[in-house]
Amino acid sequence: MKSMRLPINFFICLTVIVIHGCTIFRAPQLRNGETASECFQRIAETNDMLVSCKGIAKISTQGFGSQLHERIAFIAQKAYKLRAEMLSPFGAIGSPFQLICNENRIYLNSRFMDKPYHIQPNAFMLKYALPINIQPHEFIACLHGQLPTLPAMHATFDPQSDQKVLLLSKGLIRRTRQKIYFDSSEKNVRSFEKYNHFNQLIYRLSFGKYQTFSTFSVPSTLTISNAANQSITLDIQSYYPNCAIKKNSFQIEGFEHADKGGFPCVTSWIFNPVQSLLNLF
Repeated sequence: MKSMRLPINFFICLTVIVIHGCTIFRAPQLRNGETASECFQRIAETNDMLVSCKGIAKISTQGFGSQLHERIAFIAQKAYKLRAEMLSPFGAIGSPFQLICNENRIYLNSRFMDKPYHIQPNAFMLKYALPINIQPHEFIACLHGQLPTLPAMHATFDPQSDQKVLLLSKGLIRRTRQKIYFDSSEKNVRSFEKYNHFNQLIYRLSFGKYQTFSTFSVPSTLTISNAANQSITLDIQSYYPNCAIKKNSFQIEGFEHADKGGFPCVTSWIFNPVQSLLNLF
């Protein structure tokens, strides 16, 4: 009986290997003349030479208790440096709101707050402090016209979709999943989605019409939304790629007077600025 079991097990293993081998050597699926891995590489290398930028954008919110419509000036440098300040109606930076991010800290200061606050960029509580769980380096990548993908991700095209959709994954136990949707030309990215380990949507990025600055293609509008369809939109009005940036632009002054981890007030100020202003009087 034992002698018969060995050939049967060998035959089963051989069958599995042959079937799996046929899958491996099957011709890769093409969309618009490129394979999924080639498409992912092209996306990952987009604007790779764009390392810094500055500009002015309108920022607006949708789906929250109150709406916000303001203009901000921003400067960013890959991969962790960002500074944003709100502009006055006359275009000057008389900032009622200042955000500075570097490799070590996120710093927030506003005259509508009792004290400035700071927190680590990768702090676990950051996703509970803001309504949309996007990390600073992911947002900075978007400002550079790039997607916050991870290196060496496994890429396939969605066979169940008529449009071009690239599925990305990485890891086994703590698996990261991302989806990239393309427009009708199948060249430009229309939206990007990131999912958690339970395949639940973390956030969605939607891109408007692309503009060319120097040799870099950057979306003119960027909308970041969550699963509850709450969203923040940036409408870029001016943009300067690879601009000169002062070394101290991302330095945090007055850090010793800041409270650590006092981020719950951030959401209340951004999405209820009128009440925050009334609290001054």
